[in-house]
Amino acid sequence: MRATSILFSIFLVLTLVFSLTACDPMDMSSETSETVKTEKTVSVESEIVTPHIRSTDTVMPTFVDISLFDEENYSSVFLPKDFQFEAKYAGDSFIVPMKVGRLTESGWGIASGESPDSTVMACRSVNLVFARQDGKKVTATIENPTDKSLKLKDCSVAKVRFENDFYNNPKNYTAFQVNGVNNRMAITDIIDRLGTPSHFYSTSPDNYSLDYSISDENRRNGITVYINPQEDNITAVEITYYQ
Repeated sequence: MRATSILFSIFLVLTLVFSLTACDPMDMSSETSETVKTEKTVSVESEIVTPHIRSTDTVMPTFVDISLFDEENYSSVFLPKDFQFEAKYAGDSFIVPMKVGRLTESGWGIASGESPDSTVMACRSVNLVFARQDGKKVTATIENPTDKSLKLKDCSVAKVRFENDFYNNPKNYTAFQVNGVNNRMAITDIIDRLGTPSHFYSTSPDNYSLDYSISDENRRNGITVYINPQEDNITAVEITYYQ
């Protein structure tokens, strides 16, 4: 009887030992695996950053990072603080602002029926066409920024627009270059030269404008490039500086 009790006790001890030996490693491995899996999941999720894209335009993402623009297609990007206009059209240099008299003295006469002695009222602006003897033309916006009337010749040229006739007349087009942008550039070339625009606007799928504002303090456009995204080309360029 006593021998039977001893054998039974030994059997219980061995059963308990084998039970502990079989379960412990499995439990530890399972716990370690779950810990690693959890750590990896948290790490991956913390690295995912979804951009807050607000512009709904479907054309410009081909050319610029659309996440930089808000719902009305404005960004917080401006021309450099040391920016200066470098504009040439038909071989002549243009700068804004400049006196109308300086433009006419350079051979660009008023072609829209106005006289240099015409009166421009205080704080008013007027659009005029200027032409050279060889038939080259530019459109300019003239402003009187003062609080009194001035003669047209004493007012300032605030904006000049250069039309791109390269695609209509590739053998005899009027060359322009505005801060590195020229007649034959594609849209990606414009972005390479001037950077991301401050704003873009469309009136139709084939008529967009890229606006480059002067600064955060002066959000008027310094350069505007008109483009046709369907043809990937430039239709016109404007330089602007209002006083």
